[in-house]
Amino acid sequence: MNDLFVRIRFLLPSLPRAEKAIASALLENPEAITHLTLAEIARESGSSEASIIRFCKRMGYDGYSSMKEDFIRALAEGMEIHSEDIKVSDDMKTILKKVYQSNVQMLSDTLVLADDENYEKALDALLKAREIHFFGVGDAFAVCQLAYMKFGRLGIPCSVHSDVMLQMMTAGNLTSKDVALAVSYEGRSRNVVEAMKIAKERGAVTISITKMNKSPLLRYTDISLFTAVNDLTVGRDKVTRRVSDQFILDALYLGYTTKINKGYKRQLQKIQTVIDCNKI
Repeated sequence: MNDLFVRIRFLLPSLPRAEKAIASALLENPEAITHLTLAEIARESGSSEASIIRFCKRMGYDGYSSMKEDFIRALAEGMEIHSEDIKVSDDMKTILKKVYQSNVQMLSDTLVLADDENYEKALDALLKAREIHFFGVGDAFAVCQLAYMKFGRLGIPCSVHSDVMLQMMTAGNLTSKDVALAVSYEGRSRNVVEAMKIAKERGAVTISITKMNKSPLLRYTDISLFTAVNDLTVGRDKVTRRVSDQFILDALYLGYTTKINKGYKRQLQKIQTVIDCNKI
């Protein structure tokens, strides 16, 4: 998907009502902006010219004309590659191609939302942390568990718990020298939000990976890292949700290993030797 449309879709849930109407109208019929004036687009979207100007400013444009020019360029480049639903008639090779394309699109879109400053802050916080603790529930817990295994191999004190009481105990024991990292698709998982609230109250640096730029979780988040996944499936079972989280966590892990001293390689080898002893 073109960067412009990715940013609009990301902002949509958190926009004021008038601006949301404008954004929705532009996404539904983006070609309209190429031939409509400011007054005409206001009538088409049922909003005011002032609301459109505010939306343009929110998107980082000086005004309507500059946003219109960007829309024209975006349409010329082509919009999104639509993810295709899996059909009963699909063989496994076709399914593999569809899943692959969906993941590639999601990773590309997530890069559009990447705030360089926030990623640098997140990496810096991890490098300075005495301990790193991961918080997630459901399939997000599985992603956190994998991150825990990777950082744990480096000899860093860290944890991940599926039990709610253990999550709260861990959060309650954090200090200003620690990092609490949460993964939550909508940022509304009660246990995760509560754990991060406690962690922040204890002075820990809080980092969240989520797709929502307006959610309860962000009230207690110092550093926000956003994914560009829109999962409307029943049961929220879209594979790309967790692929995007893993993408971000892997990048942080690799950034971490490149910034610390070279001793981490000896540590990894030592742990791998211990693991290999258990092989037949």
